[in-house]
Amino acid sequence: MRLKGKRALMIGAATGIGRATAEDFARNGARLVVADINLAAAAEAAGLARAAGAAAGAAAGAAAGAAAGAAGAAGAVHLACDVRDEGSVAAAVAAAEAEMGGIDTLVLFAGLMRTGAVETVEVADWDAIFAVNARGTFLAAKHGAPALKRAGGGSLITTASLAGLRGAPGMTAYAAAKGAVIAFTTALAQELAPFAIRVNSVLPGWIDTPFNNPAIAQMGGVEAHAAIVRRIVPLGRQGTPAEVAPIYTFLASEESRYVTAKAMMVDGGMAH
Repeated sequence: MRLKGKRALMIGAATGIGRATAEDFARNGARLVVADINLAAAAEAAGLARAAGAAAGAAAGAAAGAAAGAAGAAGAVHLACDVRDEGSVAAAVAAAEAEMGGIDTLVLFAGLMRTGAVETVEVADWDAIFAVNARGTFLAAKHGAPALKRAGGGSLITTASLAGLRGAPGMTAYAAAKGAVIAFTTALAQELAPFAIRVNSVLPGWIDTPFNNPAIAQMGGVEAHAAIVRRIVPLGRQGTPAEVAPIYTFLASEESRYVTAKAMMVDGGMAH
């Protein structure tokens, strides 16, 4: 129960890495609000998180008595949030704060990827990528930071990408937006440190989720992508969402209480 007593708002957590992290948070005792533009998927993710929390609670109960098991079971609810819309983000933060009696962990997963050679990138696509990845992160922090301050401190975790450090052909807009997230995270960590709020970013490499389908198509399809991964990733494979989730759990826990302004790469060794 590394997150017992933590109250987490997880924005964009309906699928992929976000969903796996919601389950891991619940398994570790956190109370959750899963917010996403896809309300049906958010409901499903919250249900899976509740099941994970209940299973962890049952295991704790078997080991230490029914009372301990009941205390370990986490709650999870869902709500709608469009990170492109400031009103939607503000409403989600307010609703989550009211639901849980406060927010001491804010995790941002919402992302959008589109690919193409730079001369083919439409301005509308560039703007859409920045609206979700960079502007969405800013809006969540703008409205989430006051809630974290009211809670007396906590952890704010953004999601960037290894592409934000290394770049990649055909991914100029996405890499630029994720690079902005990394820079924003570093600056925000310094700004919020006096309020006992730690701010860190997780940078996944190649993780096996449908989110990467545009990049895989850009690279020539599934087989071509698999060959590239074997060549450039020292561990020789993609990661899984379940392998990334514990990094967020660590950053939300008291175990990372002296960790802030960090870009945590989860890449199978690819960055080194």
